Amino acid sequence: MGGTLFSDATAAFKDSKYVIFGAPLDITGTHRRGTKKGPESIRHESYTFEPFVPDLGIDLEEVPIYDMGDLPMKEPKREISEAVRDIIKEGKIPIMLGGEHSVSPYAVGEFKDVSVLVFDAHLDYREELKGDPNNHACATMRMREAAKGKPILPVGIRSICKSEYIQAQKDGLQYITADRVRELGTKKLLDLIDDLLPGNLYISVDIDGIDPSFAPGVGTPEPYGLDPLVVRDAIRHLAGRIIGFDVVEVCPPADNGNTSALAARLTKDFIAAREKALKK
Repeated sequence: MGGTLFSDATAAFKDSKYVIFGAPLDITGTHRRGTKKGPESIRHESYTFEPFVPDLGIDLEEVPIYDMGDLPMKEPKREISEAVRDIIKEGKIPIMLGGEHSVSPYAVGEFKDVSVLVFDAHLDYREELKGDPNNHACATMRMREAAKGKPILPVGIRSICKSEYIQAQKDGLQYITADRVRELGTKKLLDLIDDLLPGNLYISVDIDGIDPSFAPGVGTPEPYGLDPLVVRDAIRHLAGRIIGFDVVEVCPPADNGNTSALAARLTKDFIAAREKALKK
């Protein structure tokens, strides 16, 4: 594998606790294109940050992290499923860098018992779009199926088409809008997530769930979004229960690297927070 590795990812696979891989897919985008450049850009911006996370007291240079590079994306479902399956089999935590959001259901489907928390601007609860059931606009629908009856909770929602709204009501899909997040405040939001999502967690961060003033480099920007500190605090609060993580929909051509930097920092925060939780 050539190219840049995620910063602090210096361990061998056999010694690692966390395995990072890229899923540079960009085939169903409906607005801006360029999410296939997300993994490379996130890795590049990861070198912005010191390995020591002072408020958590964790030095990432002391955490065994392996970066296996980007998957080819010739057969996305097979490649992602096999990669996640192999990582889980070895008792390690998979971290996927996207790529469009259609990659996430393939990862979720490899876990036997996991609830799913999704940060997203869009409900993504279509059965299909343009004849494709694996379109990125169907990500929540597909993740709900992949979770095999375990609960899924989208947070930060502020864009829903009428058919999605009706289907969500019919299916009893609970979701939390960005406006509701602001009304609740962080503490009450975290209490609600704890109540609705028990047990092991997979977290999927569609970076467009965060307001475009903080994350403009996305495929489908939507104003009135989440403060990145809310997402960071949720990841930190839940880290001890997280057994799979992804950050997707970073579109580097749409900004100057700030969105990739945010995605990299959220990834580092997850690793550091999980390590801190394990030490308690």
